[in-house]
Amino acid sequence: MNKNYGMEIVRATEIAALTAARIQGLGNHIDILNQAREAITKTLSRLNVCGHVVNDRFATSPDIRPLPETIGVGEQVTDLMAIALEAHHSAADGKNNATAYAVIGKRGSIQTLPNLGMYKIVVGPRIGKVVDINQSPTVNIKRCARALGKYTENMTVCVLNQPRHQQLIEEIRKCGARIKLIDEGEISGCLSAITGEKSDIYIGYGYAPEGALIAAAVGCMGGYFEGKIFYENDRDRAAAECHGITDFDKIFRLEDLIRSHEIAIAATGVTDGEFLEGVRFTPNGAITSSFIARAETHTYRKLETRHFFDYKPVF
Repeated sequence: MNKNYGMEIVRATEIAALTAARIQGLGNHIDILNQAREAITKTLSRLNVCGHVVNDRFATSPDIRPLPETIGVGEQVTDLMAIALEAHHSAADGKNNATAYAVIGKRGSIQTLPNLGMYKIVVGPRIGKVVDINQSPTVNIKRCARALGKYTENMTVCVLNQPRHQQLIEEIRKCGARIKLIDEGEISGCLSAITGEKSDIYIGYGYAPEGALIAAAVGCMGGYFEGKIFYENDRDRAAAECHGITDFDKIFRLEDLIRSHEIAIAATGVTDGEFLEGVRFTPNGAITSSFIARAETHTYRKLETRHFFDYKPVF
């Protein structure tokens, strides 16, 4: 791409976050997601690109507002991925880890993925490639502890608090590591592991499309990612083949999901989370916490933005 679009896509995540934060905690899971999707679409539509929307997990959901196939008013062709509100159930219930995300890259740089489950393991750049998704959680945790020069008991593992993770959680506890359980927001948990600020490693099952965004973050910020899609039947395998995936035992790494350094990612917190603070409303506006990262330079910024609605109303 001939331009750094990071500052432009972060404006879209800010508007989505402000829109969702205004109705957070009201309990309507579908409405808060739809309003965030409408807000991010409206703002991204001003980009001077022809952005092809990829990896929209809700594309076929009848109750969810669809994202357009292309977004923007320009001629430069790009890939564009938008998660207007991750953890929308948590946002609607007034809980943590709700965040808005966007990724932009040159056309063909983001691998499309089927709407299936993916087992992931994510670590920061200080740990690197010592993990192996085919090894047990215990082995990977101990390898990471050695890489960081820590005792296993001082390692913090971020895991989604879901029934499917019960065996995983029991094994982590048995090996002696600390656990940070989160109800939703696997991307936020992965970003926390990349930076090492609140956890050392993320392990667990999530969604495959989100894996592409997590890989983009690794490409921009450093670290290491492995993911493996799980197929329950022939229908799942046929869905993967529609995305050019024929090796059903494949371990996906950064280079498999993000094929270019010309990529940027942005995010804004809606509610307080593992990686970003949520929106804070003031008497005449709001304060948002965001980040922008760019793969070409590994430039990484955290932003605190003050919005004054008297001058630029959002709603």
